[in-house]
Amino acid sequence: MPKFRFTDNGEGIPPEYVQKIFDKFQQVAGQRKGGTGLGLTICKHIVEAHMGRIWAESKLTEGAKFIFTIPKESLQCRGC
Repeated sequence: MPKFRFTDNGEGIPPEYVQKIFDKFQQVAGQRKGGTGLGLTICKHIVEAHMGRIWAESKLTEGAKFIFTIPKESLQCRGC
């Protein structure tokens, strides 16, 4: 199954938020607010609609990694 990764070198995500950030309107407390808290929720729904899985890995002060997988069959064009 193909695995896609996106990384950043920001502040990282506190361990208690790593699972919560994919829930609607969730943002890490104490961090700069900039959005509605829906972006990762939308990503999760898109990935799951293609039978995939998405998750985050992070260490404070070292940034975060966002990883998702989508089955190869979902990546093929149907009816093109």
